[in-house]
Amino acid sequence: MAGESKGKQETFISELLFILAVTIAGFALQFVTGALDFSIFASPVNIMLAALLLALAFVKPATTVGRFGSGKVSVILLVSITLMSLYMGLVPGNDVKHSWPFAFTYLMIMANLALTMGRRLRNFKLKRDYSFMLNHFGLFILLVAAGPGSADMQRYFMRVSEGQTEWRGEREGSQTPEELPLAIALKDFSMEEYSPRIALIDKATGETQPSGKPSLLESIEGSEGVISEWAVVVDTFDYRPRMAPRAFITATRKADNTVTSGWVSCGNHFQPFSVLDVSERLCFAMTFPEPKKFTSDVVVYTKSGIEKKGLVEVNKPLTAGSWKVYQYSYDTRAGRDSEISVFELVYDPWIKLVYTGIILVMLGSLTLFWKGGKKE
Repeated sequence: MAGESKGKQETFISELLFILAVTIAGFALQFVTGALDFSIFASPVNIMLAALLLALAFVKPATTVGRFGSGKVSVILLVSITLMSLYMGLVPGNDVKHSWPFAFTYLMIMANLALTMGRRLRNFKLKRDYSFMLNHFGLFILLVAAGPGSADMQRYFMRVSEGQTEWRGEREGSQTPEELPLAIALKDFSMEEYSPRIALIDKATGETQPSGKPSLLESIEGSEGVISEWAVVVDTFDYRPRMAPRAFITATRKADNTVTSGWVSCGNHFQPFSVLDVSERLCFAMTFPEPKKFTSDVVVYTKSGIEKKGLVEVNKPLTAGSWKVYQYSYDTRAGRDSEISVFELVYDPWIKLVYTGIILVMLGSLTLFWKGGKKE
């Protein structure tokens, strides 16, 4: 028994030393070559890598490689990747996920997972092991698709005018248009805005008053409030298509009841701004309306024959096959009168495998719950 225990301890130390050696090699590569260029995993490399890792399931557990599929190795690797993830989340400005140590640890986790599945497959019993296999195989698929598989992801930006259909886009980091296997027809672009606000401005410094704690009044007809030493009322608010918003305000200085009134406007690319002077140093002005929501009514076509109609909003993309269409921007000079919409297009051929992995893990978890977590 003592000899067996000593043998296990020596095996664990050798596994730990191997993990440390691989991690140190990752830091050395990081120092020599810099950040990992993730494109090296692009197809067919990621497919070959997935096949090679999956082949590890057929390695005998008693071999040197097979022993790397032990539970202790899993714990060490999970602790390592957790610490890296914590560093990535807590320390701003880092790029851990594109580092060689992170990539090597990620690959070791996938190798450990494949070896672990192989151990269980050698004595597989459906009633006992199906939850285990669903969880682990689903996690393996998820890690491969979300890791090396993401190297095939491509991002483009497409600028489309209302009433037009566009097939060309610019790849991320490039300004050269290229024809894509996807087109977008923009039927309509619309925007909801927050009301512009009235502010008291120091003309010399541009600082909003009161200094350090500015007060603002919404440009809604009938609204009233106090800005610094002035009681302000919005008598009229006018905001027509193609025109800049403007408001007729009345400002009364509380100290001596001096009344000043007039139009203020933030202006736009068609019209100049206007302010209401109340002294040589101070004037009332209007802020630009901020976008609340902007939406594109589109039809998406792909060369494979998919046609998808729908609305695209920020954080609400439209999916067409392996493509996701995100609302990215618009003609900011025109604001709500913009007749142009800018989309971010993300192509991810591995996304269906990501969903498959998630579903398998969920099924495995549900079956474990259904079995009551009993060890069989």
